[in-house]
Parts: sequence; C-alpha cells; structure tokens
Amino acid sequence: MLLIPTYRAIAAASLGLLISEQALAAQAAAGGGVSLSQTRVIFLSSDKAQTLAVKNTGNLSYLIQSRVQQAPDDVTPAPFVVTPPLFTLKPDSRQLLRIIPQGTALPTDRESLFYLAILAIPAQTDNSIPQTQLSMGVRFIIKLFYRPAGLKMPPGKAHCNLRFSHTANGVRVDNPTPYFQTLGNLKLNMAPVNLDAQSSILVPMSGQNYPAQQRITKAEWQTVTDYGGLSPLCQETVVSTQGTP
Repeated sequence: MLLIPTYRAIAAASLGLLISEQALAAQAAAGGGVSLSQTRVIFLSSDKAQTLAVKNTGNLSYLIQSRVQQAPDDVTPAPFVVTPPLFTLKPDSRQLLRIIPQGTALPTDRESLFYLAILAIPAQTDNSIPQTQLSMGVRFIIKLFYRPAGLKMPPGKAHCNLRFSHTANGVRVDNPTPYFQTLGNLKLNMAPVNLDAQSSILVPMSGQNYPAQQRITKAEWQTVTDYGGLSPLCQETVVSTQGTP
C-alpha cells in the first residue's frame, strides 16, 4: 500500500507496491476496488498499439495515473506512451488504456522488457477534509515485453530450452532463447527454490546463478506464459561444466 498526503499529490508519489503476476490475478478476482484486465503486456513489433482495461468495482472514484518506465523503481521514461495518462475512474466503471510506441529503435534479435506502472488514488469527496489527512492508494506494476518479428523460436516452445550446469556454490541457469523467461516454479533435487528471495527473471541469451547446499543432479521448472499462467513442467539433468568435479 502507498500513503500520500492528498488526492492532488498523485504527481509527487514515488513509492508503491510491486504486485506479482499471481497476486495481481488474485486481486482481480477479489470483490471491490481497482483491478487490471491482464497481468502482462506483449507488444509485438507489428502492433500499432496495445490496450489494457482498468476496472473499478468499488464504491469510490479513483484518480488513475499510468506510464511505461524502464524498471519497477526506475521512472526513466520508456519508448512508449499511455493514453489517457491521467483520468478519474468512477465507481462500477472501466477505462481502456492505449499503449503506443514512440519509434525508438529496439533490439531485433531478442525481446526487450519494460514496466507499466498504474497508480490508483481514491478521490476525496469532501473538500473540508484537512490537507494533512492521509489517503491510501495502490500502485500496480506489470511487465511489458516488446517482441520483435522474425524470432527463430516460437514463444510457446521456449520454456523447456533452459540449460542447467553446476557452479562452485549451486547451479547456473542459462537462457539461450530470445525471450525473457520468468520462472513460476523451480525445484532443484525436488526441493523448491524460493523465487521471492532472488530474481525469477532470466534475460534472453544470458544466465543466472542459484545457490544450493548440495550437488544438484536434477532440475524441474515452469515458466509464466504470455497469458499469465504456468507452462507445462520441464525437467533436465544438471550437467557438469569443464573443471567442475
């Protein structure tokens, strides 16, 4: 949750709650309040725009501010604009956000990742309320993937192409695909890895290390799909790298 002085102070708000894709889906299913129609945005290079709905099923009006930024805590503008950027969402209503690219050149051999940040502040209905009274709001942050045309591997085939190898203190997970892969579940030797304690995002054509207390021989995992669900289960035997005993 986010605490700010007033409804009119929305432009000054800079802190928020990063909501995971699973938590966001649960929020959308709960009764009342503001929710989003999806948990991620896939922007194809051939798209002129993408849309996302903001819904208000509660009894209050909300001031909604939206933008695309470089990272969850980096408000540097990204090469997309959102319209409308600022509007009032009345009770029991919805508003479509339109996301439009700005023509900036992005990599053509892999996905690029940005973040859509949506800040919702409940409106003050009584002008006599002191300016020092706090109003509670919430900030949704979801991933926006820019996906260039002509990638060699279909996105639905990428999830089981991760590669696991031993390191001195655990395992390395390499993502040789052109897609960002977000781990939804990861088990090493059948023991679940806490993905809340370390990054679950695997950058295209890069890798990441995960610590382990024992020698790992088997990995099982699922990734988050374009629709916010989990992929089929993947399994792999962990191989030794050169020089690893």
